[in-house]
Amino acid sequence: MSYNPEKVTSSHGIKDTVASITSSALRFLSGTVVSRITGLLRDMVLAFCFGTNEAIAALFVAFRLSQVCRRLFGEGALQSAFVPVFEELRIESETRAFYFFRNTCIFLSVFLIAFISMAYVGLEALQKCISFNPDTLEILQLTGILLPTLFFICLFGLNISLLQCQKRYFISGVAPAFFNLAVILGSIALCHQDPRKAMPKVALFLILGCALQWLSTFIPVVKILKRSLKEHFFTKVRIFSEDLKKLCKPITLGFLGASATQVNNAIDSVFARYADLEGPAQLWYALRIEQLPLAFFGIAFSGALLPPLARSISSGNVGEYLQFLEFSIRKVFALLIPSTFLVLIIATPLISSIYGYGDFDLHSVLSTSQCLYGYILGLCPQGIIIILAASFYAKKSFRIPATGAVLSLIVNVLLNSVFIFGFGMGAQSVAFATSISAWLNVAFLYYYAIQDFGPIVSDDGKKEIAKVFVISTLAFITLTLAEGNLLKSSPSSYTLLFTQILLFTTLFILIAFLLKAKDIQGLISRQP
Repeated sequence: MSYNPEKVTSSHGIKDTVASITSSALRFLSGTVVSRITGLLRDMVLAFCFGTNEAIAALFVAFRLSQVCRRLFGEGALQSAFVPVFEELRIESETRAFYFFRNTCIFLSVFLIAFISMAYVGLEALQKCISFNPDTLEILQLTGILLPTLFFICLFGLNISLLQCQKRYFISGVAPAFFNLAVILGSIALCHQDPRKAMPKVALFLILGCALQWLSTFIPVVKILKRSLKEHFFTKVRIFSEDLKKLCKPITLGFLGASATQVNNAIDSVFARYADLEGPAQLWYALRIEQLPLAFFGIAFSGALLPPLARSISSGNVGEYLQFLEFSIRKVFALLIPSTFLVLIIATPLISSIYGYGDFDLHSVLSTSQCLYGYILGLCPQGIIIILAASFYAKKSFRIPATGAVLSLIVNVLLNSVFIFGFGMGAQSVAFATSISAWLNVAFLYYYAIQDFGPIVSDDGKKEIAKVFVISTLAFITLTLAEGNLLKSSPSSYTLLFTQILLFTTLFILIAFLLKAKDIQGLISRQP
């Protein structure tokens, strides 16, 4: 199916076009810019106050462990299963769809309270039955403190699912800023305390941040429900309704994929901790940088894409579905390929400029830069995985993404074992293993994506993606050759960083216009 930038209109109530997807992605992006900038400030404050100290590394491990179920009950499996079912019900009855959302919220709230209570009891029993070393005990105690964050994060994930179905993308993107601000305030207040004594208090600010993030979406969601259900807002409350049961099968398969992803993240922290006690902190700071372009472009487009894809499939418009899918893949490649090459050039001055203050010394800068090199090589496949996964979820096909996630987990664990136990490599090897497994995952997903409809990306699309790669490579080679002279002429990391970004961007745009790269020209001229 060839990508055609002309507008196409859905056959159902909400009209979707490639232009509307771009508009939705831009609204999502505008909110995400705010949240990511505050997130960057959050990490700068954490780095300044605590560096890569073992105590902050333990907090990062605990936060990941407490969030293992996050993508099971919130932003991952449930969200992906909810959108297609909601859109299908909305075609039949708008009111029925909103009853479905409200009942799902009630069920999820009750379930999470019970789950968190049992998890807390289990952690307490584990600490009493087994004599852990002080480092492990510290992580377990922090994990117990952070368990309530799961409640707010999961309900937040369900809320933004509804908001995105309503094309309310800005609040979905900006809400995490409230979390970031809470952590910033807490870190500044506790900056002068001993890190080990400060971490339990920082954890409390993490809980406060998650609550504020959820509250920022709860208010608009309640307004939508009141407007849609009116006087029936409190009627027909059925926790185990027939519509809710429709989530069982997709969630079960979604759980498998989301479990693999979350376990993968947790295992990465454990491997990094084994390689270097400061390893989890190094990975955390590097991952924050790598996720900036991923959030700005990959997640923005996938968030804007899933509801239109679900609506297209529900209304039987396969041509529209394929058009939207190729459009998104090409846009994400056009944005993430140059982002990858740029970060490979600026990694060290970027880390130094953002984090290189206070307790974040030269060793922390260099080791975190090595981790960033590893992560950024997986930026493109991670962005495309998000898009392809959305295309499967829209069809209620959860088995393939789940299988891909499990295979990625297996490969990642094997690579980490070889790199760390076999070759004695440091924490940066965890980042490289993550990127390698991401490339294998995207190849797996794309193979199965073309089984249903044939080639998703047209010949013209492949040609344009190749142009983006060539242009990025030429700009990268030019900057690499000039790096020695730039280092000599730059008095500070800020100057070097600014110069490299300016030169790369200028070269990239000039070569793009010389080679008539349509996807790049479309981004600059803001054409769909």
